[in-house]
Amino acid sequence: MSTREYLNEADARAREVSKKHQDYYRMMRDSFQSNPLSKVELPAWKSQANDFDYQLLNIGKSFIPSKLIGTNPLQQLKHTRPWAKADTFFSEYELHNKPSLILSATKHSYVIGNEASYDCRLYPLRARWEKRPEGQGFGHLLIIPRKRIYNVVDPEATANGCFVLTELADHFKSFWESPRGPEMAAGRARDGNRSALNRMSLAEMRADYLVRDHVNEYYERSFPEFIGLKTDDFMMGFHVFPENTIGHLHMHVYPLKDSLRTYSTRDYDYKTVPLQAVLDAESEDQELRRKGDG
Repeated sequence: MSTREYLNEADARAREVSKKHQDYYRMMRDSFQSNPLSKVELPAWKSQANDFDYQLLNIGKSFIPSKLIGTNPLQQLKHTRPWAKADTFFSEYELHNKPSLILSATKHSYVIGNEASYDCRLYPLRARWEKRPEGQGFGHLLIIPRKRIYNVVDPEATANGCFVLTELADHFKSFWESPRGPEMAAGRARDGNRSALNRMSLAEMRADYLVRDHVNEYYERSFPEFIGLKTDDFMMGFHVFPENTIGHLHMHVYPLKDSLRTYSTRDYDYKTVPLQAVLDAESEDQELRRKGDG
């Protein structure tokens, strides 16, 4: 096979995969938006109605756990408030989290680091069938809109020419291209690892007594490669309802390089729909509507 033939075949495979992502996104979007419950529950959630019975939006327990309602672990900080029934871990993020967790902020969105560690060796006793909490790659970031937008299937996510989604992508790019962006992201990955290591039980430490050295060594080896990445070296994508774990729109951003995903989970790759697939689907659908109106 010639180089040209190989590249043409690779392009064809990439287009096929993108088409599958677009079709899946459309199917999930149309199913959600045509559900009568979404038309009732979305306005209630966006207005922070805590007396509402959310059947659809909380189907995967994507709101905060009931045991946290009324609690405020950061009550010593004046700007924070207790959790309420209609809250998610990302809604009104500044009111429930330490400012140090926010790596970058615009008037529209935040950049934060995935609190779960990227390194699956931090969970040596976790069975294969259990849901893995760790990130999808070294330095896994999340870009979160300030406004209450439930998921990428929420009509507001793609309104006005996909303004919200485009802003999330632009925010990540400007953050990453800033002088301290890459090192801040790497530092958040390090802090996440340290936190997970400190939470490990004695049994877990005994299960792999070298885990601390392994994780620290991998960090030191990966750091220079990570901070040298360009924005095109990252996946930007979404977990589409009902496969979302948190009921507030957030864009996953993580490295595509295998070397930076060596010890990360790939359990969620199947449900990660790339940003570009969503933008392409919305653009094509808008063009079809325009032609239909004509």
